[in-house]
Amino acid sequence: WADAGFLIPHEALRFSMNKMLASAEALKDDYEKKESWKVLYFAEWYVEDFASMVHDHHSNEEDIYFPWVATKAELPDKVLSKQHEDLVKMLEEIKSICISVKKKKGIKCADEIQKLKEKIPLFIDDMNEHLKEEEEGIPELLRANFTHEEEQVVVGKIIKAEGLGGTRRFLPTLLEAMDKWAKPSFKEIFLASIPPPIQKLLYDYYIPDYNDYVCPKRDAPTLSEKPKIVKVKCCKLPFCCNCVV
Repeated sequence: WADAGFLIPHEALRFSMNKMLASAEALKDDYEKKESWKVLYFAEWYVEDFASMVHDHHSNEEDIYFPWVATKAELPDKVLSKQHEDLVKMLEEIKSICISVKKKKGIKCADEIQKLKEKIPLFIDDMNEHLKEEEEGIPELLRANFTHEEEQVVVGKIIKAEGLGGTRRFLPTLLEAMDKWAKPSFKEIFLASIPPPIQKLLYDYYIPDYNDYVCPKRDAPTLSEKPKIVKVKCCKLPFCCNCVV
């Protein structure tokens, strides 16, 4: 359980970063209007989904998870270092570039594309090193000082802090990544632990939007034809969950 607690979110981030790297490498040096959607969609995905997902993850660790661990154990120096701060700075630098791409609607963005191709691999390398350090340093402390039940209480606080918006961004990616690293039985148990109302949102809204809206934008530079970007239509009810998130 101690290792899984880190692998579940970390493997989702790794999966997203692998997809992001493939798209960054597929970007041409520049785009005219006809194919500008490739870099525009990618930039929109980064700003709308990836940057927010990483920010949420770091905030949950720094504000909730690590302070809890520190109540009974001394955190490794690397975890307490300024690494989070440095990664967030890089994250924001790439976000600024993507915002510039959005303002130009993806047209004549040669400078921005060059910077994306340079900065994204560097960010991914540093992020992967950071994730590995956490996975090597924290689980041992958890096993020595806490129970699985105690950790689940803290995970519940993180899920509450995420809110529906954070769940929408993270959960579909987490589940797709789980197909790559976890056994089917592990995924079944994980899915069964999700409350029924969230399961309904997951299958009726989050996964369809992930497949038809998020992924096509993320993978746009690798596609040969412009995808049809679709979101689940609103049910028009005043308490519509899709509108809430």
